[in-house]
Amino acid sequence: MSRQNINLAESDFIVVKEDFSRYLVEDGTILRAKIVLRKIFRSPLTDATGYPTQMGFDTLNVVSAFVQQPLKRTPSSTPADPNIDKSNELKFTVMEEKYQEYLMADGFRVTIKPTMVKVFRYDKYNDFGEPVYSVNLQAITNVERMVTTGS
Repeated sequence: MSRQNINLAESDFIVVKEDFSRYLVEDGTILRAKIVLRKIFRSPLTDATGYPTQMGFDTLNVVSAFVQQPLKRTPSSTPADPNIDKSNELKFTVMEEKYQEYLMADGFRVTIKPTMVKVFRYDKYNDFGEPVYSVNLQAITNVERMVTTGS
């Protein structure tokens, strides 16, 4: 957390849903991705609309690959290193993009949708013999105040 965020308070939340978005890579692999929310921080101050004046999120990108058998090889003896190992950028299509949804204890809903921007495949193979992929994910985040109805 940066120095300017030091006065933000952590807010509790519950997980409503965390489902994978799916992307079909040109080599036939299906990549599943989601951006998991780990922590929410917010300013105690609110603006005229009732929203916190500042918020921060701690997230984790989770990606897994469903690889077809013809792409599998003997596992590599060393892990992939993006600084030295060769990779190829692959095209992909969006199969489905799903929002993660969280409800904050103070009445706000946070949604996060991963959007895949780039996919790279390395000339290395993991312990399961699958090619190693690297992706660039962007998070589309929205915070909305839950509407309450009066009696």
